[in-house]
Amino acid sequence: MDRGILRQTLIGFVCSILIIDCGLHEGWSTPTIPKFNSKDPLKVTTDEIAWIVNLMYVGVGIGSLVPFILMDNIGRKGTLLVTTIPKITSWLFIGLSTSVPLIYVGRILAGIGCGITYAVMPMYLGEISSKRTRGPLGTLMAVLINIGMLFIYAIGLWVSRFAMAMISVCAPVLFLLTFIWLPESSVFLTRKNRLDPAEKTLQWALGKENVDEELEEVKRIVETEDKCGKMTLKDMFKEIFTKAQNRRAFRIAMILLSGLTLTGAAPILAYQSYIYEEAGFEISTNASIILTGVAIVLSGCACVTVVRFTGKRLLLLIAAPICVVSLATIAIFFELQSSGYDVSQFKWVPTVFVVIYVLGFGFSLNPIPLAYIGEIFGVEVKVPAAVLNALYYAISTTAVVKFYQVVQELYGTFAPLWVFTAITFLIWVLIYLFVPETEGKTLEEIQMELRNVIEKSKKEKEKRRTRNLN
Repeated sequence: MDRGILRQTLIGFVCSILIIDCGLHEGWSTPTIPKFNSKDPLKVTTDEIAWIVNLMYVGVGIGSLVPFILMDNIGRKGTLLVTTIPKITSWLFIGLSTSVPLIYVGRILAGIGCGITYAVMPMYLGEISSKRTRGPLGTLMAVLINIGMLFIYAIGLWVSRFAMAMISVCAPVLFLLTFIWLPESSVFLTRKNRLDPAEKTLQWALGKENVDEELEEVKRIVETEDKCGKMTLKDMFKEIFTKAQNRRAFRIAMILLSGLTLTGAAPILAYQSYIYEEAGFEISTNASIILTGVAIVLSGCACVTVVRFTGKRLLLLIAAPICVVSLATIAIFFELQSSGYDVSQFKWVPTVFVVIYVLGFGFSLNPIPLAYIGEIFGVEVKVPAAVLNALYYAISTTAVVKFYQVVQELYGTFAPLWVFTAITFLIWVLIYLFVPETEGKTLEEIQMELRNVIEKSKKEKEKRRTRNLN
């Protein structure tokens, strides 16, 4: 294997230890919720359970603001190292808490750490990798979130909340001990006029001595970044919404993040034990949860394997209809059950189609948005875009989880599932219409393509206007 690819793969795995920790936090509620009021001494209400799930995403929103303060001062690497502080602390709160408010604190701290990670990690990987590995490394992040979720399912179903937290805290500690030896982003080093370390970083990461072409690309990026350095925070946000190229990138990001959050994955995975129990399928709930964990990991691994050959857009167009059909099938089952029909012969439907839904979701809707976000934004708006994306992720996920809890209690499990079905279908259409392919292209090529599409659209509008006048 090429030395550069091997080293960038190593960078991806080390970096993604922190992403695994995000997966541990994302999946923590699934094995823990059924234990409250029984095996776990804490007594919680259904409303408190919803907030225990949701407050992590509130923390993600708070954490997404931190990169504004840290990233351009101590670098991408320094910011990611600082992230280990709230992550380690969060597991101590979660494991040692004897009251619900302390669990809340732990979940908020976990979200803060995850919010910083989600905002900064795609940027770090996008700047330190080549166009050959950027796609797989970007999608690998989501795969390792899924591995973290499977791991927490596997241990959390069988051990106490305290034991689970003490095992999980090893992830951010291990990241701290390994990531400290990796290089800083060449873009950040060049911006600080540290050209020798920047060149050495490129040589090591790419596995070759002659990196003149890559260094020139980095210098062009930094030149644009320096021009933006004179912009105020207000100007940077304004740049996103006033420049057509950035508006298009932001629209693409919103579509993809909606596929990640509004399609119902967070509440379905968090409340899946209740879904299986309501269906009454004979296979144990624990076995079903492990099965979904395995499914999301395998589908994510398949995505990383094939994304270089198929491109990211095609995978999105394949996976979204799988999710639509799965959600609709589960919704039909529960609607028939709530209407009094005999569905005893079909109790297997929710378990099987939740797994199929997870396979589709894990194949593209879960891993690919993070990879896109690291690629489509121009340097001048990377930081505000990362913050806005993380805030949108936090707010939309919080809203979806609370929506599921309220609507499910009022109308039944089928009601929110029908809403998720409609949203997923709409997102499928939007992906087809508006999301371009970025696989195998440099960051510069992607920005040029976004500009060219806008210019082409303007010319077509001008031609139509001229024809109408004539």
